[in-house]
Amino acid sequence: MTYQELTQTDDLSETVPTKINSNFLYRAMLNGAAKTVSFTAWADDTAGSPKDIYFCASAGGNVTVTLPDATADDALLGRVVTIFKVDAANDVILDGDGSQTINGATTVTMSSQYDYRTIMSNGTEWFVIANN
Repeated sequence: MTYQELTQTDDLSETVPTKINSNFLYRAMLNGAAKTVSFTAWADDTAGSPKDIYFCASAGGNVTVTLPDATADDALLGRVVTIFKVDAANDVILDGDGSQTINGATTVTMSSQYDYRTIMSNGTEWFVIANN
């Protein structure tokens, strides 16, 4: 799934409220996945539907979430991803692609149950835009 910005149109086949509502509903549906081992966000899904939120269970050991390239594809278009830690065991570690940073650090560690980070790229690096 690829995200793109709204474009202006002169197509009057739908009313404006219908277009707005259908776009909102499209964007309001989140794809989620449960993970118990390390993975790369958005590149992990063989069904071709990258996830918006990952629920990470780290009871079997630390789970490292490698972020995609902040300068390309959906990240460059402003897509947001949320990583949520569901249990108290071990850590969930966010790791930027290569030398890319997250709020200036190469990794961000979540240690407590129910910790989460919602992250977004500015086209160069990653930023946490919401957390607890």
